[in-house]
Amino acid sequence: MADDDETSLEEQTEVQEESETVVTSTIEGKPLDPPKYEVRPGLGEKFQSQAVQEIILRAMGEQLAGRQYRPDLAPAWANKISNAVRHLVQELNMKRYKIIVQTTIIEMKGAGVKCAQRLIWDPETDAYIDDTFRNDTLLCHTIVYGVYMY
Repeated sequence: MADDDETSLEEQTEVQEESETVVTSTIEGKPLDPPKYEVRPGLGEKFQSQAVQEIILRAMGEQLAGRQYRPDLAPAWANKISNAVRHLVQELNMKRYKIIVQTTIIEMKGAGVKCAQRLIWDPETDAYIDDTFRNDTLLCHTIVYGVYMY
């Protein structure tokens, strides 16, 4: 029984040595680099909240400045704002971030509104930013989520 344990240890060592040989094999005389996996964004590659907030404010201002709430046009305005924000945020080239944009336009009639969000994500890499545009007749709220894809 002791001989069996010694044999199995010797076999395991040989297997480990063989697998190491595969990793350190060469192509054209050069050793292979160890595999690299990006689990976190690098320094300066995190979600750019300040730049995204400026994009949100600009898109809402361009689309809604001087407009009165109209229930027939509000869905089209929300789509235009969301598409413009998504397009401009994607131009920031934040690698491996999935961008999600939500825009809500409601009429200002003195009633309140309450919203909540529940998210499961990594607080070290994922983020969101939101802002609100309002005038006498409408309120527009846009949220941009940046979810890092591992």
